[in-house]
Amino acid sequence: MESSKRLIIAIALSVVVWFLYMNFLAPKKPEKKDIAGVETSAENSSAADKNAVTEKKTGTGAEVSEPAASINVVSSKIPESVIGITTDKYTVSLSNKGAVIKNFVYKYNGRDIELTVPYKPRNTEGTFDFAVHFSENEFLRGNSLQDTVWNFEKKSESNVMFFTNLSLNGRDVQLQKTYKFLKDANYFEVEYSLVNPGKEPVVLPNGNFIVSPGNFLGPEMDFENSYNTLGQIYYMNGDFEKPGKGGGFFSKGGATTRESGDVKWAGVMSRYFLLIMLANDSGGNAVITDARGDSAYRTGLFIPAEPVQPGGKFTKSFKVYAGEKNKEKLAAVDASLKDAADVSKWIEPIRDVLMWCLLKINILFGNFGWSLVVFSILTKIILLPLTQKSTESMRRMQALSPQMNELKAKYKDKPDQLNKEMMKLYKANKVNPMGGCLPMLVQMPFFFALYSALINSIDLWQAPFIFWIKDLSMPDTVATISGFNLNILPLLMTGATFLQQKMTPGSQTGQQQKMMMMMMPLIFIFIFWSMPSGLVLYWTLQNLIQVLHQVIVNRRPEKVKN
Repeated sequence: MESSKRLIIAIALSVVVWFLYMNFLAPKKPEKKDIAGVETSAENSSAADKNAVTEKKTGTGAEVSEPAASINVVSSKIPESVIGITTDKYTVSLSNKGAVIKNFVYKYNGRDIELTVPYKPRNTEGTFDFAVHFSENEFLRGNSLQDTVWNFEKKSESNVMFFTNLSLNGRDVQLQKTYKFLKDANYFEVEYSLVNPGKEPVVLPNGNFIVSPGNFLGPEMDFENSYNTLGQIYYMNGDFEKPGKGGGFFSKGGATTRESGDVKWAGVMSRYFLLIMLANDSGGNAVITDARGDSAYRTGLFIPAEPVQPGGKFTKSFKVYAGEKNKEKLAAVDASLKDAADVSKWIEPIRDVLMWCLLKINILFGNFGWSLVVFSILTKIILLPLTQKSTESMRRMQALSPQMNELKAKYKDKPDQLNKEMMKLYKANKVNPMGGCLPMLVQMPFFFALYSALINSIDLWQAPFIFWIKDLSMPDTVATISGFNLNILPLLMTGATFLQQKMTPGSQTGQQQKMMMMMMPLIFIFIFWSMPSGLVLYWTLQNLIQVLHQVIVNRRPEKVKN
């Protein structure tokens, strides 16, 4: 009976680990929201209008398509030019073709990290285009502004204005896009202006326009890996939202969605970095996202605009955060941006402590792999009293086996009495039947916090260890066979787990214990197979250190009261 309980407890712990992993830590699969009555997918759209977003009127079921804007850009004959700007935070190359940021190199702890990277499977150049669209349909299929060579004027060493003339529903208008780079700030600014040079008011189609920062965000990595996928983010009605495609198990192409509300900022998120447009003054009144299988990851912010009177100008400016998921840097721009770091609040304090420890240890070793080795030893030492108590409890349980068997034979037809007698036996010998599970439960917060650190910390990106382990933030794949990645550390971890369980007191008694010994490593190898190699290294080391501890403990005799 007792062995059955321990088997159930072990399986339950495995299920808890799996549940917590899938619901709090694993990359999320796409959520297809039917928000504000809007839904679109690439699969059910026709070739002619597959990019259209359809809005359903509340309570009627009627469907109406937002009318498209009529845009005619006045072509210019100036050549394409590239303007370079350098600040303390980044190096930028602006192009007047599309008025875009063609290259954006982020400076981080002595590393130059390129964030504007192309991605051929999604047919994106990877620029930060800060595009302007005048309808939803145009947002989804693009417009001629992205291929237009704009005029430009360099206002200062860090201030560039691009401008182009166009006809908007038959009205002439000049569109201006100005980039303002600040020397020491954690953000730069993008300002849009609509200038009416005519004699009649210019009314924007649908009373608004849509701005978006870009549809892809680096750095360069294996974007097919579930940990490296991108996603859209925005802040609406006081809450952080992350809809759409986010990778993970069973993940497929996401849908196009629209949601109305008070939108303070919108952007795109990669594994380590954020590209966010934060509206100065008032924000937008809706957001649109597009993560279909044949598109990238664009997030659009609807900006309401009054008619531009003759000789007048409508201007809207944004702060742009382009940097790592660092809460301090995000908060320095705006308090609402902190949520974009996307770290579980219940694990964040432990994660911060662990990252601080790892970074301090790494100052001595200069290799995060060896730092993890030292960190594993230190955590094992910290948890040693609890581990020792648990191990002693299990040895006492093993020593009590003859007496437990006698009680089972004596009270085989009286389960209630058997439980009472066993509890008396445990109490007399100071044995806690749950003691063997405590070390695993205590290590779970460390496990999840370290997972979060390895997933979100740019410090560990591309950090090598030794031999075949080239990147602690990714699985240690040594070969791919018919699409299956062969990883070594999970196999070593499984072997260490088998060895640990074989040496654990009581693990070889009873069929159910043997079954548990087989099931636990198989469950864990499934969970750990695609996890970052740094995390698997940590868990493997924990098992090996536990094996060494068990060898020492098993050599010491244990006295049991009669």
